[in-house]
Amino acid sequence: MNDLPLRYALIGAGGIAQAHLQTIAALPGVTVVGIADPADPRTWRLSGPHAGAPRFTDAEVMLRETKPDLVSVCTPNKFHHPFTLLALAHGAHVACEKPMAMTVAEAEAMEAARARAGKLGSINFTYRNVAAFRFARELIAGGELGRLLRVNVVYLQSFLGAPATPHSWRNDVALAGFGALGDLGVHMIDGVHFLTGLAYRRVVGLAQTLIPEKPDAAGTPRPVTTDTNAAWLAELDGGVIGTFETTQIAPGYGNFFRIELSGEHGTLALHSDHPEEIWLRAGATLTRYATWKTDLPLQKLPTEFAGRGAPTTPAAIVHAIRGAKVDFPTFADGLRAQRVVGAILSSMQTGAWAPVA
Repeated sequence: MNDLPLRYALIGAGGIAQAHLQTIAALPGVTVVGIADPADPRTWRLSGPHAGAPRFTDAEVMLRETKPDLVSVCTPNKFHHPFTLLALAHGAHVACEKPMAMTVAEAEAMEAARARAGKLGSINFTYRNVAAFRFARELIAGGELGRLLRVNVVYLQSFLGAPATPHSWRNDVALAGFGALGDLGVHMIDGVHFLTGLAYRRVVGLAQTLIPEKPDAAGTPRPVTTDTNAAWLAELDGGVIGTFETTQIAPGYGNFFRIELSGEHGTLALHSDHPEEIWLRAGATLTRYATWKTDLPLQKLPTEFAGRGAPTTPAAIVHAIRGAKVDFPTFADGLRAQRVVGAILSSMQTGAWAPVA
């Protein structure tokens, strides 16, 4: 890969912007030319060697004056769509946070604009970086589980239920669009597709808001208008049934993302707290016999595989811009996940299964 110089800018100076800076701006040849956020720059939560980049309160002014090659969109979800279109109109590639948009129509417009502009677009599906996820994908693609039969996914957090955590934009449906369903659910949806390659055919789901209000940073009670809990069933290619549950209010859970899959010749499980390990019982001979005592051995990944690494999101797009053949989550992947979320929301309105377009 070459080190083609790239001018890089960010729209949004919240906490996730720091992760973009740490991965993208750390690459050779990348120069941070501007950061834009309408909030008072003195309140921005940025640190490190790139936090002193030129600061703007108007994104369009920044884009016009700095002419970046790549822009990270790190705003609340409501603004992903307009700022992505703006960055593309100014000739930049875009690394956008997840979920891609507030609606399927917005996500479709973002992908269409990207294609017209001839630029690259990525969505920050970070679990594609995790070694255990990539190794499980290789096992499944190699047919070592045989024909897939079932999928079970949980993504459990506790932060929203904690009294010490103040109300934020993530609790406001007007800014976030969704709660657990959008914030965590898109990782679940993309994770299963990444591992298996299976498409979603139809879904049925429900969501709840189990904490009606939270105090903001000043102590003023504010309503929680996003979902705190969601669950859905999905039918995937080949009739594979997937069960999904997510919550932001389960005490004791930090960032617990677990996927379990069974095929004709094995079962594997992986989760976020064990990035270089998987639970695996597989093989035609081993699984030929019935098992009456559950035993999914925890196994370390092969050292060579674990050490191989992969370009991390969101920085993988830089490698692609520079001409490297690299697998990264694209706008098409973001749109795919958005369509599943849209179908879940549709099913919640009707109480019936909804097809995934």
